[in-house]
Amino acid sequence: MDLKELHERKVKDILDEKQIWNLPMIEKNANIEEVLSILTARDHVWIVEEKGSKKLCGVITESDVLRLIAPPRLPKYVFGKKYSVSLQHGTAKKAEDVMHRQLIKCSPEDKIGEVLTRMVNSGLRRLPVVEGDEIVGEITVHYILQILLGKR
Repeated sequence: MDLKELHERKVKDILDEKQIWNLPMIEKNANIEEVLSILTARDHVWIVEEKGSKKLCGVITESDVLRLIAPPRLPKYVFGKKYSVSLQHGTAKKAEDVMHRQLIKCSPEDKIGEVLTRMVNSGLRRLPVVEGDEIVGEITVHYILQILLGKR
């Protein structure tokens, strides 16, 4: 498939139906150890409202966790202020304490070209595919490359 043709295709045309079962998802009130456990195998985890729900409310990536486990960087003049979200200070207890809430999403009807532009503009390598407010899949740079090269 050539690039121009790929840009015109819709997300729903390339989305793998089986992929929804393989999405890393956890509910927002899950404890931080469960989140970290998923992140030992995946580079991100989608956060949903509750167990059994697909209502998307956030995402946690490896880089978010990197900030959590690194030594805190507090300027000298911050004495007496509250610590930001941190494992060390016990302020990161649940998934919702750490997750990004402002998500950049795409829909099954979006064209791949639009999705790629959104990814470039936001500096992201993956977007959730959302229908209504429920996650139905994800689009990643790796996945799009596999499609382009005919490996999917």
